[in-house]
Amino acid sequence: MRCEIAVDIDSCPEHVWAVLIDLGRWPRWTTAVREATLVGGGTLGLGAVARLRAPRLPERTWHVRDFQPRRHRLALHGEGLGGRASVRFVLSRVAGTASRSRLVVTHERSGWVGTPVARVTARTTEAHLRTLGDDLKVHCETRRRAGVAAVPG
Repeated sequence: MRCEIAVDIDSCPEHVWAVLIDLGRWPRWTTAVREATLVGGGTLGLGAVARLRAPRLPERTWHVRDFQPRRHRLALHGEGLGGRASVRFVLSRVAGTASRSRLVVTHERSGWVGTPVARVTARTTEAHLRTLGDDLKVHCETRRRAGVAAVPG
């Protein structure tokens, strides 16, 4: 099963990308994620392993399978008994603008257990994706208007 959301953000892709890849801070700006950690520390990148806990869903371990900073693309992949899931983030500049971004997030689940589970949790999954996108929009646009750096040091 597949679920996809898109959100336009009044902030440049570089700013949005910096916020998006700072996985450990996700719980600070979105209610869609309660806990987010990189296993072993470090920074998000190809081969990294992340643990995410979302409301009303079990903790999930994700492996970064695609990480393209220049193209602003990120894909997470998770596997469990009888199921596979992936979440792809694709960020692009809105055509004809210098400071607007479009984020498309696609969640796919498959497998003999994954497909039925996806049907049962489809509304929750879509709500989490929508919340993540909307919260990212608010966070980036608010910080942009306030003139705050994308990733405070």
